[in-house]
Amino acid sequence: MEEGLKKYDENGLVIIDKDFHTHTVYSHGKGTVRENVEKARKLGLKEIAITDHGIGHLVYGLNRLHLRDQKAEIEELRKEYQDIKILFGIESDIIGMSGKIDLNDSDFDMFDIVLCGYHLPVLGEKASDYYKLHYNAYSSRLYKATPKQIVNNTDAYVNAIVRNKIDILTHPNYHLKIDCYEVAKACEEYGTVIELSSRHHDMTDKDYEDILKTDVMFAINSDAHRIENIADVTVAKEIAKKYNIPSERIVNAVGTHYEFRLQKNR
Repeated sequence: MEEGLKKYDENGLVIIDKDFHTHTVYSHGKGTVRENVEKARKLGLKEIAITDHGIGHLVYGLNRLHLRDQKAEIEELRKEYQDIKILFGIESDIIGMSGKIDLNDSDFDMFDIVLCGYHLPVLGEKASDYYKLHYNAYSSRLYKATPKQIVNNTDAYVNAIVRNKIDILTHPNYHLKIDCYEVAKACEEYGTVIELSSRHHDMTDKDYEDILKTDVMFAINSDAHRIENIADVTVAKEIAKKYNIPSERIVNAVGTHYEFRLQKNR
């Protein structure tokens, strides 16, 4: 932590200067890449990540042509705006019990940052994944997850963390209820950061307490789908305050320096 920097505001909430999770019109967002970047600059952010939905999402995911176009657009904006770091990323999806996500191994080379979570609807890697994993997400709307479902969901998450260079795990427990302690242990071991989301609020007190039994790092993200929501992270900051998560464990807090997993492995 750099000396002399103000770490918390007058309400005791951690101050962030980066937003690592934003969407654009390329997938499910309302703003363009330029609009997201310009809003981030206006707010004084040092970094913004453009992380549209993954290739495997059947409704609003990117395709490979979109990826090429979006990367080219970001490269041009970097030339224009050198006062902010613009990261080209993606919010990928877990699609199989094996930990398969909707990226090929070679795809990682094109990104600066890779986020991963789970959304509906996605294609399964195998037919058995629909019964063992994806059915769990649909049924969770009707009834509480069974112990077996939680085990399967957790196994898929842990396998994804082990198998892929995932930088940030987005909104745990969204659609799929997991054992947060086991997932956090895997994140800690492999260097994956857990997101504190200002958009999704699916974890219980026990879930946060279990995660904090580990030394995993956190990212406070907006998951902004609209320009006005970029860096709007008050809810996530309040979660960090409630559970006494120090700024040193928040990768996008002012003065915190963290090398993401994808960059470490290059």
